[in-house]
Formats: sequence, structure tokens, C-alpha cells
Amino acid sequence: MYPACRTNAFGVSSSASLAMLGNSGKAKKRLCWIVILLSVLLRQASTQDDVPPYFKTEPVPSQLHLERNRLVLTCMAEGSWPLEFKWIHNDTEITRFSLEYRYLIPSLDRSHAGFYRCIVRNRVGALLQRRTEVQVAYMGSFEEGERTQAVSQGEGAVILAPHIRCFPQPQVTWFRDGRKIPPSSRIAITLDNTLVILSTVAPDAGRYYVQAVNDKNGENKTGQPITLSVENVGGPADPIAPTIVIPPRNTSVISGTSEITMECVANARPLIKLSIIWKKDGVPVRSGLSDFNRRLTVLSPVVSDSGFYECEAVLRSSSVPSVSSGAYLQVLEPPQFVKEPEKHITAEMEKVVDIPCQARGVPQPDIVWYKDAVPISPVKTPRYRVLAGGSLQVNGLLPDDTGMFQCFARNQAGEVQTNTYLAVTSIAPNITAGPSDSTVIDGMSVILHCETSGAPRPAITWQKGERVLASGSVQLPRFTLLESGSLLISPSHISDAGTYTCMASNSRGIDEASADLVVWARTRITNPPQDQSVIKGTKATMTCGVTHDPSVSVRFVWEKDGQGIIPQSLPSTAAGCQRDAAHLSDLVRCIGTYTCRVTSVGGNDSRSAQLTREVRDENTTAIILSALFPSSLLIISFCSLPVL
Repeated sequence: MYPACRTNAFGVSSSASLAMLGNSGKAKKRLCWIVILLSVLLRQASTQDDVPPYFKTEPVPSQLHLERNRLVLTCMAEGSWPLEFKWIHNDTEITRFSLEYRYLIPSLDRSHAGFYRCIVRNRVGALLQRRTEVQVAYMGSFEEGERTQAVSQGEGAVILAPHIRCFPQPQVTWFRDGRKIPPSSRIAITLDNTLVILSTVAPDAGRYYVQAVNDKNGENKTGQPITLSVENVGGPADPIAPTIVIPPRNTSVISGTSEITMECVANARPLIKLSIIWKKDGVPVRSGLSDFNRRLTVLSPVVSDSGFYECEAVLRSSSVPSVSSGAYLQVLEPPQFVKEPEKHITAEMEKVVDIPCQARGVPQPDIVWYKDAVPISPVKTPRYRVLAGGSLQVNGLLPDDTGMFQCFARNQAGEVQTNTYLAVTSIAPNITAGPSDSTVIDGMSVILHCETSGAPRPAITWQKGERVLASGSVQLPRFTLLESGSLLISPSHISDAGTYTCMASNSRGIDEASADLVVWARTRITNPPQDQSVIKGTKATMTCGVTHDPSVSVRFVWEKDGQGIIPQSLPSTAAGCQRDAAHLSDLVRCIGTYTCRVTSVGGNDSRSAQLTREVRDENTTAIILSALFPSSLLIISFCSLPVL
């Protein structure tokens, strides 16, 4: 007899084709084998190795948001399911791994500022995202009160702007007696908003104050007044030798920035004869000068603009010596890779592999390696060695070396990352702890275990019969492939009963293990006892009807007021089990709360009812407690009930 062709897990069916071929037996047999071969090929394609995680987009280096605004950070990654995400703020974990790829801050405040990055992982490995700096725009209040300041006539008065907590640095305008102070040959306002009055004279005395504006959120604040007094020391015509009151400062800037400015503020008398000369590495600079030569601006700075910048203050037509001061300008270049690894590296067991990574930048970037988002420490793992150029060498490859390797290149101008998946081959899949036959109650959760070894790490596919339930690319409702490879069924249904197969596959082969799952119907009291009122001389019947799985044994226990009732005699009748108890003539002892408790491996249940009395005569009362399954009857006369 020829083999029957069936519809397989991929929907391949030969019934229509067979009908077209009529009664040709050879054609039927040939078509059946074609269908079977196609099914095998499709199944092999579906069990290919999992896809490592990768980032679709990288975050911007920095982002500015207003205080009290809502912020949502996203970790845009892909790879084989399930992908899990974790968030880090300033190198501190702020979430655990979960399926949520977003991090929400409902209302920003300044404490949320800092560096954020996410980690994404799946069964293949984990990756660390490039960081993004979250900046929060806010404006506090001025922290200083009214103050006074004195200066000798002819000297330079340096009036510091009162401190205010603000981000970004506010735009500051100086006022004197309600009038705005513009820069001039005698007035300089520095890059950090300091007011400098050169060659002071008596009329410079007065009350000065600042108005600060945050141009990101529009807030503005006015500072407390600063009272300046000018002391008359010496003659107003006496020359004063040049001094540099605001010297240049060491400055760094990232290449590609629109401009960078250095400043140098000098004082002398007579001020009109004061000249400021700029030099770079000893060579005079004549372009980019402004604000009476007090400022030197470099447009679109590049690395060649780095150097030592010096300003010299000279009093013309005078024999007094000149003074000078200088600072370094450093133009930084963000890291760039000059050598990166392939996205997938395959190496054999016990071999040596070099993972290339070289980068350039100003200053020269530091190279930091990670495996599955954890920093690599050659001290803790001597088999790992970072070579002089930055590449990583792994000696004596082991199966545990399989995973995601990341190279980060970092300097003061930023960071970049590249990654590769290292697969240590030559190990066929092996299910080290397969699923075992399990039983679960309907509605409960159950985990079927499947732990594996192999290199590359085996891809896991769970099937029930021919139906794929969960894999790296498939997930049906209620069936979850855990990171360990186990299958979580939650909640279970009666229809879930059957044989489950865990299939582990990689480039070396396939291993599989199966187990049976039994799902019991939950034991429930469906016909509970009812509250009743009885008269002496009558009978009260309480029933306890139960539904349960046919393969489960059920035990009934009756209680009165929390104490179990023990039957005294068990005569058999044709109708079932008639159970007579002891006698007592006081009905008062009969009233109370009666509880039916049902216990089984399919679950437990209990229900209660109240029995109250209605006095009409002095006759006796019988109470019948019955459980509808198994068929049993408990007759209790006069309610003198022995208890457990």
C-alpha cells in the first residue's frame, strides 16, 4: 500500500493534485514523496539559527527637553523573538529586563538629566546601545542677595554676575540705574557674563543689576543690585601699566562646531593707547578679531586650529613693559572606525580568533570590549586579550565564548560602537534537560523545560504535533518561549492536552525531546448546599453537587461550625450508601453552619449553608447531607454528631 499524503504543518496538501492524476498509482506515489520532501525542506528552513539582536537606529548624542515635559526614550532593535530590554541611567540600572522597549518619564525634572542607554537581548546574546545625553532646560532663582564692591580709580572693575541655577546658560543683560549697558571700548561683557569696566572713573559708581533669560523655556529673572564705589587713589592722569584682568582659558571644541571664541580683557591708562595682539604658536593672528581685539573667533574649527593662543597687552608710546597671557585650544574629533569585524564570525573549538577593531580620533579613542553587554576583563578571563591596536584575541575557544561581542571607541568628543556575533562551531545540539510528562489543572500555568547545549547556540522550536507553537519567529497566544528555551503555557486549556516536542537545531544538526501534557478539568462545586429553616419533626437535606475530571478521585468532607462530622454506621442499600449517625433529642444542637469541602488533585472547593430552626412541635429532626458524586447520603438524626 502506498503511503498516505497528509496536510503538513505548512499547509502542503496533495489532495487536489491526486484528484487530477486519477487512478495512476505510480504518479500518486511519486507526488506523495515530493510532498514529503517539500515538508522536510520547509521544516529545516523554519529551524535555522536565531538572528542576533541589532539596532535599527542609534540615538542622537544629546537631546534637550523642557522641565515638566513628558519624555519617551525608545530602543529600536530587531532580532529573533523574544527581545528583552533594560534601561541604564548614568551607569545605574533603572529597569529590569522586560518586553517593553520604551522608557517613559511622565514629568521631567532636573534630576532626570544625564546619560541613558538600553540593553537588548535575546537567546543569541545581548547588545549595549550607544548612550544619549538627556538635557533638561530649567531656570531657578538667583542665589545671592544685594552686595557692594569697591575699585580704585583707573583700575578695572570686574563685577561677577550673581549665580543662578539654569540650563542652558542664560542670556544675561547688564543694567545700570534701569538702563541697558552695551559693550564699548571701556565696557566688556565676557563669555561667562562678567561685567568689566576698564579704566574706571568716579561717574562709574552706581547700582548695577542683571536680567537673565533662558531662551529655551522663555523664563527670565532679575538679580539683586550690586553697588559699585570708585575710590579716588592717585591723579586721574597718572599712567597705569597694562594688566590682563580676564585671561584666556584652556578651551576644547568638537570639530565641525560652527565656531569657538577665546577672549582676553586688559586694562591700562590711558586706555585709548592700549592695544591687544593675538598670536597662535608665536605667529600673529589678524583674522577673527572683534570687540576691540578682546575676542578671537575661529570659524568651523578643525584639528589644525589646535594650539597655544596668546594675547599681549601693549601700551603704545610708553616705556612700560607689555604683559601677556595664553591658553590652549584643543579641537576634538569624534571616534571613527578604521577597521571593524564582520557581522558574523565562525570559529572552531579550541582555536584562536582575532576580532578586529581599530579607531581614530582626537584624542586617540579608548577601546572597550563587551560580551553580551558585560565589560570584558582580561584579568578575570585571561583567555581574552586586547591587542595593541585595539583588536580582541580569544584563545582556546569554548562553547561559552559564543555570543555578541561589542567594541566601543570613546573619547571626549563621543563614542561609537560596532559588534559581531561569534559562533563557536563543531558542537551538535544536545538537549541536556528535556521536558517531562506533566499534569496541570485547567486555567493554571505550566512550564515545559528544555535546556540545551551546542554551538552555535541552538535555535528552539516548540511543536504540538505538527503545529509550531513558539520559536524565534513564531509566538502563538498563551505560548511563550522563555530565554532559557523552556515553554510557558499560561493559562492552560483542556484542549492543550497532548504531546509536546522541543526541537533544538543549529548548523550541526537537530535534537529533539517530547513529553505528554495532561490537563485536568478543575474540580468545582456546581450544586452547593442552600440555606434552610427547619421545623422539629422534619428533615433537612443538604446537597453538594460536583463536576470534575473523570480521571480524578474526589473526597467529600462535611463540617458543622468548622468541625468535621464522623458517621457512626454505614449500612448498604440498593439506592447507594445510606449512612446513619447517632441520636440526640435537642434540635438546638442541629442549627449552625454546614460546610461541604471537596478535595482532589484537580483542585479543591468548599461551600457553606446556614441551618436555622422554626419551632412548631417537640418532635425530632433528621438532617440529610448528601454529595451528588460519588452517590452518597449522610442521614443525621437529632444532630448529636461526633466530630473529628
